[in-house]
Amino acid sequence: MMQLSLDQAKGLCRMAALGAGANEEAAQSLTASIISAEAEGLSSVGLSHFIDYLEALEAGRIDGNADPVITRPALAVYLSDARRGLAHTGFDRTIDDLAKAAKLFGVAIFSQKNAYTCGALGYFTGRLATLGLVSFAATNGPAVLAGSGSVKPVYCTNPMSFAAPAADGAPLVIDQSSSATALRMLTKAVALDD
Repeated sequence: MMQLSLDQAKGLCRMAALGAGANEEAAQSLTASIISAEAEGLSSVGLSHFIDYLEALEAGRIDGNADPVITRPALAVYLSDARRGLAHTGFDRTIDDLAKAAKLFGVAIFSQKNAYTCGALGYFTGRLATLGLVSFAATNGPAVLAGSGSVKPVYCTNPMSFAAPAADGAPLVIDQSSSATALRMLTKAVALDD
């Protein structure tokens, strides 16, 4: 088995994303989250998930050249229309202003639509926590899991994440999943009839 350093993997992922149709900004945003997940041992949303992004870019399910439109309907509210692109790009464009608004007003909101799956949700809350903010994020993925005592799907597999700065060291990041397995792994198992 070949082993790569994180820096080597980062370079290869960036080149692969560019080759699959992502522009430079999208390639860097995606690569950063994938490498972060892999470094934290979250392989289901790390390098193995990266292949899904490449396939989606090549098939046109992700617009690798999408230019997210960021609006600010209120002083502490940022809305991103990813325009069929990556969730990462709109967030990356907004994070600094979002953090400034949160520090100024005590709270800030980032909401995004028309984006491809974001992968590890804790990647986003963790970044805000490193900026000194307590953060909470939730997704609105497809309903695939039923609640206790029910058979009707209501939840997606990764509905929320929470992060807070720590006095010393890395922030506390909780990436709460509703299942023991990521949605992409469940989908793959169904496709393979596992």
